[in-house]
Amino acid sequence: RRNLISPTWKDPEKIEFFELSLKSGSYAKSWYNKLAPTEKDTFAHLVAAFQRQWPEKEMAIREKGELQEELLSLKLRPEDVGVRIVEEGIEEWGQVHWAVKAAAFAARIEDDGGLIPQALKNIPDSLLLRLGPKRKTWADLRAQQQPQTPTRGLTTAFSGMAASSPARADPVRRVLFQAPGTSAPAGRTYRPDTERLRMIQAAPVTIHPRNQAGLAAYTQQMAAYTQKHGALKPSEERPYPLTPGTVAVGSGECHKCGTVGHYNADCTAAGALLVPDTEFRWRQIVQSIHTRIARNARTTPVNIVTDAGEDVFGTAEYDQVVIEEYLRSQGKVEGPS
Repeated sequence: RRNLISPTWKDPEKIEFFELSLKSGSYAKSWYNKLAPTEKDTFAHLVAAFQRQWPEKEMAIREKGELQEELLSLKLRPEDVGVRIVEEGIEEWGQVHWAVKAAAFAARIEDDGGLIPQALKNIPDSLLLRLGPKRKTWADLRAQQQPQTPTRGLTTAFSGMAASSPARADPVRRVLFQAPGTSAPAGRTYRPDTERLRMIQAAPVTIHPRNQAGLAAYTQQMAAYTQKHGALKPSEERPYPLTPGTVAVGSGECHKCGTVGHYNADCTAAGALLVPDTEFRWRQIVQSIHTRIARNARTTPVNIVTDAGEDVFGTAEYDQVVIEEYLRSQGKVEGPS
């Protein structure tokens, strides 16, 4: 992981770090040991030898038309609005999940907003009403939050779409507070936040110091995670390795750099001092679990049970819970980020 190599290191330090990152007995370690001295006397020579052995494979580039078709076929079902969807261990509100995927497609095809009206045909009418009569552009949505990205802009817009819209006659299922003795909807895994937090705290991840040995150990942690879980996102069942020199998840830390003492919005870290994107997301998830537990401890849940035995609530109070939860994950409400 070249992003972990400090720009101040000299060639011998870089080469030593690379060697320490290789697993003993592995094919890569054997390859390194067989290199001629002139192939690893400088870091540039080592990189060249590595690229000869493992040339970068060209990724298949998907046509814009294909991506556009996927965007316009992406539908948000009414039954997924206001429901916490679990995908690869990550819980997100259904409308937020849709918005993130739609915005990602739009960013890849570099759409300037022309496809928004067509994309919005795939969402329930009650949510469409919440956007107002003006059809927003991607730039309008991006401007709603910082940093300005299509994903976060759309996510903000849809996180505020409450299930209690006057235009809606049917209640919307939300698995936020599970009634005792009931089960979650079929196909969705429900685990109380208190249990999730216990699982996370029962299996703490070793955080290594930020030095050459620590970075090498961290690289092996990352390799082990990838080998065991592949591209699966982290969860309480799959805690993610933490960058050397950072603090434990759920410490009230900045999610961008993994240290305490400031909020996400005030973080000045850059480059190698920033944690990987997946770790950033994992820290957000743990913080959101802490937030929900603290809020629920001082809130009396109101459960309206349908004949299907599912929790439903459509009041403004619980709509606000949805909005606050997402804004909290973005560092937009009070409290440590």
